[in-house]
Amino acid sequence: MKKSARLMIAVVWFSFTGLFAAYAGEHQSGPYTYSKEFERLKQLVGTWEGTSDMGKEGEKVRVEYRLTAGNSALVENLFPGTPEEMVSIYHDRKGKFAMTHYCMLHNQPRMMLKKADARTLDFVFAKDNDINPAKETHMHALSITFEDNDHIVQKWTTFEKGKAKGVVTFKLTRMR
Repeated sequence: MKKSARLMIAVVWFSFTGLFAAYAGEHQSGPYTYSKEFERLKQLVGTWEGTSDMGKEGEKVRVEYRLTAGNSALVENLFPGTPEEMVSIYHDRKGKFAMTHYCMLHNQPRMMLKKADARTLDFVFAKDNDINPAKETHMHALSITFEDNDHIVQKWTTFEKGKAKGVVTFKLTRMR
């Protein structure tokens, strides 16, 4: 590539990024305040390993958490790099803490925080889903219990034909 073409690309690139930065700066209304539940879940960033009763009792499981989108969303990657890989994204939505689960069942149930206490966050199927809960098998609820800073338990509830079908439990330990 000629020097002049590289220079032209660089000028266009820096102009674009400068305009984007100016636009973003103009449209910020100060520091964003996240829900206390989202702030709590952000502490999970890192790699976790443990066991699941999803297939057979004691099945090994790996979960990775990372922040994205200017730290406004937490990405949870279950079974990364495997055929069973699933992703959930946690975020504040219209003043409420929410998540979307991209499932092996080929659907994306949205859940809203139903209740929270000092140890547990309970999510339940949101009303504005594209899933018909009476007809489609889907993840319907999630409970995350913080045993301490390095141990959590997740309980995922599956619904089939409008009723609870079962609960899958992940017992996870933070890896150092």
